[in-house]
Amino acid sequence: MLFLPVPARLPAIIALIVAEVCVPVWAQSAGMTPWHPHHIAERYGLFVLIVLGESVAAAAAAVRGALNRDHDTAALYLLAAGGLLLVFALWWLYFARPAHTLLATSHQAHRRRFTWAYGHYLILASAAAEGAGLAAYAQLIIGRTGAPPLSAGGAVTVPAAVFSSPCGLCMSGRTGGAGSNSLRFPRWRWQS
Repeated sequence: MLFLPVPARLPAIIALIVAEVCVPVWAQSAGMTPWHPHHIAERYGLFVLIVLGESVAAAAAAVRGALNRDHDTAALYLLAAGGLLLVFALWWLYFARPAHTLLATSHQAHRRRFTWAYGHYLILASAAAEGAGLAAYAQLIIGRTGAPPLSAGGAVTVPAAVFSSPCGLCMSGRTGGAGSNSLRFPRWRWQS
């Protein structure tokens, strides 16, 4: 890639990304590869936890940096608390239904599996963008950006909405149609 002329790099990168995304579909067209639903669900879940944790770390670093500058501390504390609650809500939304049960029931259904797997691109990207949005809002509070408050608020809310949409689709076990975004929350059972 480095040896390509500058104008050819972006098309080459796009072609390689498309090829990379098509490899699992191409590999499964030859026949079913063996895999364990619990293992795959655990790996994806751990990656989502890592990205959500990085979002918390980025937001915490931004708030901590802003607190060192003697600005509106009440607004920064509210941002930190609200951001943490938002990340907890995203965590709950993702783990509300065990993914391994969906993968076990769709073991032979390629469309559901690929929707679940490729939907994680949006889930992970929006989880990472959530941390950047919280950091951008911290910059707005301390006045270090010329961005309007609406765009800073959008930097927080749009990633949360984007996270919710594929999360509801991927974790509901449906791939389209009426009511496909329905999500059932777990029943809490107290164990003694």
